[in-house]
Amino acid sequence: MISPETAAHLESGCSLIVGTVGPDGEPHATRSWGLRVLPDEPSRVRVLLDASDAPILEDLARSGAIAVTGTDVPTLRSVQLKGRAISFEPATDADEDRALQFCDQLITAINATDGTPRHLIERLVPRRYIACVIAVDTLFDQTPGPRAGAPLPAQVQ
Repeated sequence: MISPETAAHLESGCSLIVGTVGPDGEPHATRSWGLRVLPDEPSRVRVLLDASDAPILEDLARSGAIAVTGTDVPTLRSVQLKGRAISFEPATDADEDRALQFCDQLITAINATDGTPRHLIERLVPRRYIACVIAVDTLFDQTPGPRAGAPLPAQVQ
């Protein structure tokens, strides 16, 4: 089970990086535009991906293997989850609202941290999303420092 503290971190406006691997072993990375721990299934998360990111969606359709790292922009506190994509569906109105909130929080944090103008960051935001549900197997502390890569104990059952 994902702890409430870890859920709050991952659901915040942290930078969400998604990694997959192709059938040839080639890694792919992209962004997620929001994450929510499912309230009735706290070992599953719903991530929003760019619906036009064909390589990531193809990798997930083939193997399902996925890693998502959430990093707080000002502090670099980072948590990584690994698991399997178990379903895809078009983004709902609630997903769209979540993406708007997430993007506002992320862009505000980036602007406050390094001064990048909002309009430049907003160019990264996709026009359409697809929702992917992930069954989480493991969680790791990926905060830079001596504990980076350490498993987060007893959070996923």
